[in-house]
Amino acid sequence: MLKKGIPVFVAFLLVSGCGADINTASTSEDDHDNEEVDEIDLAAYEYSASQVPEDIAAELKMEHPIVVYFNSSDEDNIYIDITEALRHHQQSLNPHTELDFVDMASGGVISKENLLLNNRAGEPITEDELLPGDELYVDYDLSQYDSLNEEMDIDVMVVNPVTAEDIVENYYASEDGRYRVATLNGAGGQVIDPSWDELDLILGHPKVQGYRNISQEQDAPSRRDLQSALGLESLPQLVVFDHQGVAYHTDNIEELLQYLEEL
Repeated sequence: MLKKGIPVFVAFLLVSGCGADINTASTSEDDHDNEEVDEIDLAAYEYSASQVPEDIAAELKMEHPIVVYFNSSDEDNIYIDITEALRHHQQSLNPHTELDFVDMASGGVISKENLLLNNRAGEPITEDELLPGDELYVDYDLSQYDSLNEEMDIDVMVVNPVTAEDIVENYYASEDGRYRVATLNGAGGQVIDPSWDELDLILGHPKVQGYRNISQEQDAPSRRDLQSALGLESLPQLVVFDHQGVAYHTDNIEELLQYLEEL
């Protein structure tokens, strides 16, 4: 899931379709066949992407089902992020090549004229129910994407609302015995700001996989209430995640460092 798409959580990556903005750092498939080089392990370089559920793709007879993410809308258009799907597509065209993607987002523009917005049950919804980062299931051939003209011909979108629980799962450690640390700041500007020395101690811990700075969305609806999802009585908080959820939290940096020392 979020794997990519939520504004406070996602670091976007750009790859263009027609005239992709990438740097290749290995050999093509033809070169691989003609030269004595080690074959690239496909699993090491494949950029994964969320998949449209099979039942929805089948019901709507999608020929090219992809998952994109809602950014914003105006009177005429809906604006989406397609970075994840586009990067996955570009990698699939270069299975024997390691690709280096530019660290920016790739977007799409979809006209609201004749556009149907449905939930996963097939019921119509309004764009007012969409929040940035919500998953959108669409039928679109990425080989037709033009980074210089981001208009995309789409007539049906199926919306999968992203919840706070979905978001926080992206912060879980990848395995048992490892941890990730995050500062969850309040929407009103309340923050915990570790010093560089304190960050060095956190990131230098052999069991810590990373550190993130998160902010609760202003006026977040209940489905995106991170504080409630994490069971926190107040914000800001320093939160330690293990591979299943919250292992520890505190509003005191010294207490956090002491906890890490005892792991």
